[in-house]
Amino acid sequence: MPIAEQPILVDIPEQPEQKAKPQRGPLKLRSVNREQTMLVQIYLEDLVAADHKARAIWELVEGMDLTQFTEPLRTTKGCAGRPAWNPQLLVSLWVYAYSEGISSAREIERLMPWEPAMQWLSGLETVNAHTLSDFRVEHKFALDELFAQLLALLEGEGLVNLEQVMHDGTKIRAQAGADSFRREKTLRQRLAEAREAVKQMGDPQAEAPAKSRKQAAQERAARERMKRLESAMEELTVLQAEKKQEGEKAEVRVSLSEPEARKMKHGDNAIAPSYNAQITTEAEHKIIVGVHATQCSSDANSLMPALEEVAQNLEKTPQQVVVDGGFTNRNNIIGCVGQQIDLVGSLPDPKERSEAAMKSQGIDPDFAPHHFVILEDGKRLQCPAGFNLEQLGQSVKHGDPYQQYRARGEDCLSCRYQPQCCPKTPARGRTVSIRLAEQADVAAFRKKMESAESKAIYRRRGEVAEFPNAWIKEKLGLRKFRVRGLVKAESELLWACLTYNIMQWVRLIWRRPAMA
Repeated sequence: MPIAEQPILVDIPEQPEQKAKPQRGPLKLRSVNREQTMLVQIYLEDLVAADHKARAIWELVEGMDLTQFTEPLRTTKGCAGRPAWNPQLLVSLWVYAYSEGISSAREIERLMPWEPAMQWLSGLETVNAHTLSDFRVEHKFALDELFAQLLALLEGEGLVNLEQVMHDGTKIRAQAGADSFRREKTLRQRLAEAREAVKQMGDPQAEAPAKSRKQAAQERAARERMKRLESAMEELTVLQAEKKQEGEKAEVRVSLSEPEARKMKHGDNAIAPSYNAQITTEAEHKIIVGVHATQCSSDANSLMPALEEVAQNLEKTPQQVVVDGGFTNRNNIIGCVGQQIDLVGSLPDPKERSEAAMKSQGIDPDFAPHHFVILEDGKRLQCPAGFNLEQLGQSVKHGDPYQQYRARGEDCLSCRYQPQCCPKTPARGRTVSIRLAEQADVAAFRKKMESAESKAIYRRRGEVAEFPNAWIKEKLGLRKFRVRGLVKAESELLWACLTYNIMQWVRLIWRRPAMA
């Protein structure tokens, strides 16, 4: 095709010219100059906000009677010496520290020079860790009174109602290590070595040449070790007597570093040296109204002392107490009936308990005592295999009477069910205990717990009774005691529960006008 006849292509516009990239300048960064001196002005009242909890804690402690803390600080007129720290400051510091999850005296000392709330509380002063540590454990009686004062204040504000309380226990680890437990033989050997070392140091009251600080510290440590081992021997003697009374033959061990600690099983199935914290909580506002610590891993014997402590703190007993199955036993049921306290708790089925006990002894649950048939008005007992058991006598277990029966050894040896029914001593014959009658108070309690009302009350137990336990462990960080010994551990537990109640006061009372 001629060029002239070819179609004209569409004109394509020219591409826009690309703009020139701007030239980049030098990099500008702010530098840090540490070779300078600054004169800083601090106005203490501006360090914390008006609604800060440190102000609430100081205001509350200021209104408390701290006489039990201040009386030991009085000195003889005319004696020299520097003034002591105000207990109001030390109480406020510990409560604030626990509310922040801090339970170490050294950590408080480290934070005081720069943490705003601690600066405000102390007026820019620093309290040494030794003073803080001693104050925490040396005022158990004064701390009990302070706890009772706070409860009286909360009761006056309508936050404590003893119509219903809920009680629970929780295990808190001790300072002792799991590998610090030793048998009697090792303990006696260590104690003899410690006494010989102290004997070689001589009489501490006798005149002696001046000693270096290192030598004095070594001698003091040797005497403390001997006292600790002597305390361990005393605890070993007590435990051996308890085991002998219970008829157990297991070898007893105690901790050399913390004799009062006991091995306990925790919720995560770990077994560690611990103390059992018993906490009673008011149901309406979840205020802790009683707290103490025990060395026993079982909760069975802790309810009545807890109710006595509540009565001591508030000068009256609760009308109703709700507990779990660990506290529900015959003694507690009868004790609450005697004090006219309505007990609500989980009572296991006797048949289930019996089958569990048989299983622990290697006996098949199908051969538990309730599967045996009573004949001739209780004179004989027939086993599932058809053999008769003769009366042996009566016994008492947990306060309830039992009739005992025993099969003949030749019957058990020839029985096809012997491996399931009598696996350990078939030649002696199977011994079976049948409860004659449940005590009237226990039977009435069991019938009461079958009602829908009691079951509804018990369902609220977890959310009330276990709430303070979770708060103390998670928010306050008290999963392991910082101190050694039952009395000191109980003091630290009391500090944590006091902090918990103060935080409830801050939330429900101190900040309420601002919220309104």
